[in-house]
Amino acid sequence: MDAAPAADLVVVWAPGMRTAPVEQAAKAAGAAVIDRSPSPPGAINNAQTVQRGIQAFERLELDDAWKTLEQARSDIDRDGGAGLTRAQLSDLFLYRGLVKIQQGDTSSAWEELVAANTIDPTRQLDPGRFPPLVRSEFERARATVKNKERAKVTFKTPANCRTTLDGSSAIGEVELIVGRHWYRVVCPDRQPEGTGTEIRAGKIDYPVDPAPFAPPTDTELIVQARTAGAHAFVVAEVRSNVATARLVGLDGRERDRRTVSIAGDLSPLADAVASLLKAGPKQHWYQTKTAWAVGGGLLAAAILVPLTAILARDTGSTDITVKANGPPGWDMPQ
Repeated sequence: MDAAPAADLVVVWAPGMRTAPVEQAAKAAGAAVIDRSPSPPGAINNAQTVQRGIQAFERLELDDAWKTLEQARSDIDRDGGAGLTRAQLSDLFLYRGLVKIQQGDTSSAWEELVAANTIDPTRQLDPGRFPPLVRSEFERARATVKNKERAKVTFKTPANCRTTLDGSSAIGEVELIVGRHWYRVVCPDRQPEGTGTEIRAGKIDYPVDPAPFAPPTDTELIVQARTAGAHAFVVAEVRSNVATARLVGLDGRERDRRTVSIAGDLSPLADAVASLLKAGPKQHWYQTKTAWAVGGGLLAAAILVPLTAILARDTGSTDITVKANGPPGWDMPQ
């Protein structure tokens, strides 16, 4: 009959990583698995919001179109344009400008067209979709934008993070036209961060340090293990490229641990978990502390009796007293 594992629960915390190897190792040893990794970001509907605004404009529902496109503008200021391509982000401001043209607000329309071209200064409007007046204003805004100063921006982020700028990947130094731009930084072990920012001329190092996800505390894990009826648990955690597996008792004491390097795959962590879960050799009754205590008492008695007898012969006394530390209820005759 196979021995029980050293723990009957494995708690995994590996943000952004495929945890299947660890789960398989745990189940092979007979332990349950709970994945406490942070959930991936939920679906962001920026693209759908922009599209709804465009459709409302095409139906000439200008108030609804502006309300929807204003909502989209507010959303991208909070999330950095998550889920939008460069063309979609440019469309957001293009159609905001078109709404203002239709409403006769030429000043506001101009600002929106300049923003659209700042995001994508190479864009050309399709003559089949846009009337000559709109194309003319758009081209005038594009010429103005091309005469603006430039900035060279390098985003400084933690390792393994991915940065998008105006809907396109930003790797290394990126040249931009000065003005408002939108960035988003996504990291496997940190909370997503993004917003709009004014970029000025020059060479800029732009630091972005998203807040790390907080792993569950040992106190939280103990409560969860007790709720699950576990007698001990293994915590498998990944931080950057280092993973740690810890064997913890319900008293909160760490009994053993393994630390391994991770390079995109959790197989080394799975091996560490399997090693901790492996049951130790079965202990026989005579190897226990109680058995050794009893055995020690018997040994003391075995030595004491002959010595006392010898001393009795030398002194003439025949009284012999033997005291041995035997198990409870075991009295030696006197």
